[in-house]
Amino acid sequence: MSVEIIAEVAQGFEGSPDLARLLVRAAGSARADAVKFQLVYADEIAAPGYVHYDFFRKLEMPQEAWWRVAQDAKAAGLRLYFDVFGERSVSQAHMFKADGVKIHSTDFFHTHLIRRALDLMPRVFVSLGGIAVEEVDAFLTTYRITPSSPVCLMYGFQADPTPTEANHLNRLRTLTMRFPGYRFGFMDHADGGTDEATTLALLALPFGIECLEKHISLDRSLQLEDHRSALPPEQFLAFAQRVRRLEPALGTDQLELTAMEREYRRNTMKAVVAIKPLKTGEVVTPTAIGLKRTAELPPASSIYRLEDAVGRRVTAEIQVDQPLTTDVIA
Repeated sequence: MSVEIIAEVAQGFEGSPDLARLLVRAAGSARADAVKFQLVYADEIAAPGYVHYDFFRKLEMPQEAWWRVAQDAKAAGLRLYFDVFGERSVSQAHMFKADGVKIHSTDFFHTHLIRRALDLMPRVFVSLGGIAVEEVDAFLTTYRITPSSPVCLMYGFQADPTPTEANHLNRLRTLTMRFPGYRFGFMDHADGGTDEATTLALLALPFGIECLEKHISLDRSLQLEDHRSALPPEQFLAFAQRVRRLEPALGTDQLELTAMEREYRRNTMKAVVAIKPLKTGEVVTPTAIGLKRTAELPPASSIYRLEDAVGRRVTAEIQVDQPLTTDVIA
């Protein structure tokens, strides 16, 4: 199954219905699978007087504006997700028929919100940024979340942007081993102005993640909210295309050789051949055989270990450079 690429708008629409709709179109043109907004009502997040309270108020949009965003996402073939922060926003997300909601780390201990999201929504993402592993254990137990639950645990955090060395992607291996079968995703907050912005997330793919969350902005030079770890549409498209080109390299985790690998083996493996003529009934000695690639592909019954031929008797004449096979030695 292909990894889901989520174009994270977050607060980058800055409360503008027109900008929000343009960002949906940008996510569609950038070949994302989904687009996600923060569905903000200031009083669900902070008290008046909090440093960002007034900005949170600015992010509030009327229902009709969000309905248009939802319709645009559907028309673009995008799944629509919302970060929710309280009863009002999760109920609104349900009303807008969103495909899922995300519980931000700020609400990791918000029991009522989490239970409401699990009850209402077809899919729930849970941010693990700044959350201790023992708290994850307790979370899964408290809400009876099993590997078959429609819950995806999102690893990563936003340091606006997050330094490369602070990602500790190897933790994903540890998490998937500690919580086998559970769904995981990666929240990529690399600096949008660096090469890592289109490459860092690729390092998370081998850990079996289900989704990648990546910020998108119309133009980084506009310095809209959340732009520091965002990509403009054309770069986001290049990122998505790179993921799609490279994720097939992950292939299978089964250790049985594939048909192509078996063909490679047959083409390249040296086979046991006679380095002097062998007569019928002659016992094979170490000086009579060697390992070589042959003019023609060796038969399926070829022998590849010298020790498997030494001391055995040939049942037919063998010419120089002719492979020894299991049907001509006894």
